[in-house]
Amino acid sequence: MISILKTYCWLIIPLFLISGLNNHTASFKTIQHKVVVNHPGEKMPSTVFLNQEIDKNGLPVEYFMDVQSVICLEQVCKVIPVRIYWNNLGEYLRYELEKGATLEKYEDDFFDTEDYPKLQTILANTNSPFKDVYIDEILTVVDEHDEESDAVSGATALELDEKDTVPGAALTCYTLWHWANGEIVQKIKEITGRSVSNLQLQDFLVDKNKAYYHVALKDLERRNNYDKIVINTIVKRTLEDETLLKATFSYLENSPSTIYFSTVKEIFIKGKTKQKLAVIRSLKSIKHNIDITYLESLSNEVSNLSSYQEISFFLDLLERKKAISTKVIENIFPVLKSEFIRARRVYWFLKNQKLSPSQKKILNDFYKENKNKL
Repeated sequence: MISILKTYCWLIIPLFLISGLNNHTASFKTIQHKVVVNHPGEKMPSTVFLNQEIDKNGLPVEYFMDVQSVICLEQVCKVIPVRIYWNNLGEYLRYELEKGATLEKYEDDFFDTEDYPKLQTILANTNSPFKDVYIDEILTVVDEHDEESDAVSGATALELDEKDTVPGAALTCYTLWHWANGEIVQKIKEITGRSVSNLQLQDFLVDKNKAYYHVALKDLERRNNYDKIVINTIVKRTLEDETLLKATFSYLENSPSTIYFSTVKEIFIKGKTKQKLAVIRSLKSIKHNIDITYLESLSNEVSNLSSYQEISFFLDLLERKKAISTKVIENIFPVLKSEFIRARRVYWFLKNQKLSPSQKKILNDFYKENKNKL
């Protein structure tokens, strides 16, 4: 579908050191964005320049940003520029150094040859332990005469597995990991969404990579785009993949009421349990006024609700919205003949409703037959 640079490449060492900071692909146009991000190692938000490379079709392909290699509060570190690259979903790709530049460890030691590809692995690990580490833990210095001091992370009191850091360079790894995987990721997604056309957003909606679906919905909502073709695509994708329900309903709940009600009804009728429950939850919380005839039409589907949870949630919805009409009661009564747990829930619901004489008799017969289980 969309050609995207997702080169999680294991760069050989010379490429890190000699590629240089000005080696761009000539076929791409570079657009610079001034953004503000928070790095957990910095006391104040940082204003940075994020560079976006777009192809001839106007599609963002890659992003890069120049950052400092290490946050050094005591001004005793060797700080060099590092260029970090992401794809158009904000997923980290690689880093580059200026020609001849080298990264430094604790006490003026330099990165070894094998440390550079290891740093690539560390930065590409979105579940790195650096995710939950505070800079104070990195900067806390241990007693170097203590035989049990941490040799992996250098002169810090932080204990890390050797696979998770470059020995003696925990602060550099921490600094660069948060640049590569921090707030900038969401900024890139937002810029990608804003940069593409409506047609390209429609392509995003059907991409196998579900991250594009989320990017598309966010910007379609920002654009107030609820066109028929978009809605049809979203419904089809949501019916196929229940993991997209949260994003879908966040988008739909901000749509015009006519679009919202018609769309969620379609999902309710065609969907499986997860989709039906998502519709009910949304209807419970939506700010739109819900006409009783709309809920009556949904009650026509009660016989197709296959689980106790679906039945119970739907009855809760009717009670909360005070939408208990003669039609609704007629539609619910047949569930008394279904599996007992669902039937029992319907019994207690109907017991509090205004029923016809014939309905009262049916309910009373159910009670007599099941009173020991109610």
